[in-house]
Amino acid sequence: MKQLLAMDFGGTFVKHSIIDQDGNIAEKSEIPAPLDSIEAFVNVIQDLYEKNKGEIDGIALSMPGIIDSDTGLLYTAGAYTPILGGKNIFELLEKYKVRISVENDGKAAILAEAWKGSLRGINNAAAIIIGSALGGGIIIDGKLCKGAHFSAAEFSCLPTEIGNYDSSSSLSYKAGTSALLRSVAYAKGMNFAQFEIAGIMSRDEADPNLPIYSGRDVFRWIEEGDSVVCEVYKKWLAALVHVIYSLKLILDPEKIVIGGGISRDPRLLNDIKIEYAKTEKMTTAFALLKLELDVCQYTADANMIGAVYNWILHYMPSLT
Repeated sequence: MKQLLAMDFGGTFVKHSIIDQDGNIAEKSEIPAPLDSIEAFVNVIQDLYEKNKGEIDGIALSMPGIIDSDTGLLYTAGAYTPILGGKNIFELLEKYKVRISVENDGKAAILAEAWKGSLRGINNAAAIIIGSALGGGIIIDGKLCKGAHFSAAEFSCLPTEIGNYDSSSSLSYKAGTSALLRSVAYAKGMNFAQFEIAGIMSRDEADPNLPIYSGRDVFRWIEEGDSVVCEVYKKWLAALVHVIYSLKLILDPEKIVIGGGISRDPRLLNDIKIEYAKTEKMTTAFALLKLELDVCQYTADANMIGAVYNWILHYMPSLT
């Protein structure tokens, strides 16, 4: 039974665990993201490798950015782009005597769902991962769709206004978790820095005498019937369904799943279905078949599990 060191490099933390070839997760932990330098990035991997090298058969990485998972080239790397953009991660880690894999985090998430989760046995599907912005992945004919330039499923960049190609028109500005919390903050006259998603750069602007709010607080306000928050939420849902409906028309998938931490809220899926039902008049007019909507089975662990499956696809394809 192969054991792999799985690592998910986020903008704030690096999640890591030992996961076997069947997707079973051992004790997991997280450490601060090494954003300062290449040396800091490599040292994080080296420290975990040295700690576990007697137990592991490979290293499976999930990272943000546009990534060629076959060659290891990081065209971009999200928050790590200043130190890793244009670098080849296999070359950076070539001194380790184990096989290493890397994949974009959104693509890793849908791989996890296709392997062990809500998309198991589904040949044509998409996953929308609601993080600070929108990530995700696409499965066509049972295989991960990467695109000619490895940037398939970069949903955040889709414009929402015809003719407006400024970032303010992008879906990341309208449909991510950050967008929801930012809009709630502004609508309620609150400081966005007081919200959990605001990030490191704005955290020093937060008032230490006030609480830090999160998505859980926003959904509590919705449950309580806060009219201002409910109106923001309604517009946010419409932007999210814009993505879902667009994917339905372009891909004609069997199923679309919603992931990310916010997907754990029990009301979200039903609210999405209610908003999506408004498209029925158009889908009926064009004789389009209905779409199955669901949430991802995996949330916090999806990227690590998908990274392991990506490793298996590259080095143990007989298991797939």
